[in-house]
Order: sequence, then C-alpha cells, then structure tokens
Amino acid sequence: MNLLICLITYNRLEYTKKTLESLLSTITTPHFIVAVDNASTDGTREWLESQRDKGNINYLILNNENYYPGAAANMGWETGMSFYPEATHLMRCDNDINFSQNWDTIAQIYFERIDRLGQLGLDNGPMESDDAQNFWQEHNGMEINPFPGNVGGPNIIRRKVWENGIRYDESRWWHDTEEPTAQEDTQLSLDISAAGWLFGHPKDKLAWTIDKWEDYPEYFVKTLTERGYGKVFHDKIEKLKGLADD
Repeated sequence: MNLLICLITYNRLEYTKKTLESLLSTITTPHFIVAVDNASTDGTREWLESQRDKGNINYLILNNENYYPGAAANMGWETGMSFYPEATHLMRCDNDINFSQNWDTIAQIYFERIDRLGQLGLDNGPMESDDAQNFWQEHNGMEINPFPGNVGGPNIIRRKVWENGIRYDESRWWHDTEEPTAQEDTQLSLDISAAGWLFGHPKDKLAWTIDKWEDYPEYFVKTLTERGYGKVFHDKIEKLKGLADD
C-alpha cells in the first residue's frame, strides 16, 4: 500500500502538532503527505511551512479562505497524485487525531482481505456506541462496521474509488440555518456504496480524536454554528462562548 495522505488544517495549532507527531512516529507504509491549510490565523501556516522545509510534509497548499474539509481533501489528493503517482490508497487526516501503533499495516490487511472494501474509517469513536454493536459484518475473516451509515473524519479510500469519479462534496457550510447541513462525509460514503464498494470502521482501534471542545472554544463555536448545530447544541455553544470570552 502506497499512501497519499491529505492533512487538513484550520487553526488549533497545538492539535496539528500532536497529529503530525503521532502520524510520523507510527507510519511505516510508503507515503506522501500533502498538508492543506484552510486560511488559519493562529500560526499554523508558518509552522506548516517549517515542517515542509524540514521534510516532514512533502507538499503544502495554503488556501486564502476556508474551503472546509471536503474541498480541502479533494485538493490535497488531486495535487498529491501528480507528485506521487504510485499512490494506491488516499487518506484524509484531520488535525485532531492520535494514531495507534501499526495502524497502517493493519489497514493494509483490511484492504487486502476485503476485495470490495472501498473506504475504511480510522476513528474508533463511533464503535464505542452501543448501537454500533448490531452492525458488524464479516468479510473473508475480517470485520467491518458501517455504523452510523457513513465513515466520518479520517479515512482511507482505494485509488480506484477516486478514479471512478467519486469525490467529496464541496458545498459550503451555511451559518444561517438552524438545522444541521448534510455533511460531506456522509455523501462520500453513500457514493462509494452506490458504486458497489463496501465501507466501514475496522474491528481494530486504529486512531481516535483528541479534540475537547473546551480546548478551543472559539473554533468549536464557529464550527458548530456554521454546520447548522446552533439550535441542537445551543446550551453547549453558549457555554463555549463564555469560555472564549474569558
């Protein structure tokens, strides 16, 4: 497996540092890292430039506005394949992830053993839900779980999925809606499934998110509001606003 990794960043510099450190200290698979920054203003861009200069990042895209994760992933993968044509799998990596040892070699086994596996989720969080226990599927001795009906956040897709024309939805998030907008993660998994591929999370714990809303209250107020969760998480957002003002 030759892995083209798109690291997507938007502020939260300390999380970005931890994510890249965890990624570099655990990965053994041949890889190429493209970082795509969505107009960070907290020193993330300058730090990413230093990591590129050190060779920890292979290519860096600095956007002049926030295009959100879907568009950023498409940018990173499309650009990366021109520099790393030998890529066999494409990975999205958000900037709030911690990786288990051997996560990449385990992921490779899943793709090797399950011929029709098009997308493998890396974040173990969804599998901690009691509801998820009813959705395990066994394929050639390997178990995957499509709960909750999509793979969100960090994930790996086969290059063949991309070559079939499947992309992240690049629709902008709307901040003036009171209802959650459809997420690009959901649509990608639905498109992968419609094309005849399987998707899901692995039985093994490969990665997990390190984010705590209280660490970056301004970031999460902005993110939740623009995603349309202002009504759903009203009390939480008001509490975060208070922390941001302190």
